[in-house]
Amino acid sequence: GHAAFFGCGAYAAGLFAIHVSPDPLFGLAFATAAMAALGYVTSFLVLRGADLTRLMVTLGVALVLGEVANKAAWLTGGADGLQGVFVGPVLGRFEFDLGARVASFYSMAVLFIAFIALRRVVHSPFGASLQALRDNRLRLAAIGLSVNGRLAAVYTLSAALAGAAGALLVQTTGFASLDVFDFHRSADVMLALVIGGAGGLWGGL
Repeated sequence: GHAAFFGCGAYAAGLFAIHVSPDPLFGLAFATAAMAALGYVTSFLVLRGADLTRLMVTLGVALVLGEVANKAAWLTGGADGLQGVFVGPVLGRFEFDLGARVASFYSMAVLFIAFIALRRVVHSPFGASLQALRDNRLRLAAIGLSVNGRLAAVYTLSAALAGAAGALLVQTTGFASLDVFDFHRSADVMLALVIGGAGGLWGGL
């Protein structure tokens, strides 16, 4: 159900560009931080129940937020989408062009930074505890580590990344619609992981 954070990140970056600042890096940082906060708040819902229950709860969160965006037309544009998004040049020098060259390099740069950061997380003690959680949560709890705490932390991190992806979408296209909350957004992520191979950073790429 990470379309919830993808969509909210897109709208957050778009509204930031319209009402606060057109700087893409500030907008990206704002959307990422906002989705990390939203992920932390909703993580307490996800911690309830078993794995299938968690899956359904995350999908439900995405559907609810999508309907909120639809009803709040005064803010999001509703079914017409968020229009009039102007994003300034990257680093004050590189303007987004119709050929999407700047957008492509900008998105790849953000992806590269995120990949390096996640690689450090995976190879940290926290990353090792996540692998232990994946393999055997009972043993993790037996050695005194918090299972729910780690689930909430990794869910928050993944929400922040989804928010950054949504921000990149609206910044590079200048438009956000209710489509960003659709189920197929979450399904695309799952398919990429399944095809590429879950359990490793390279699978998603």
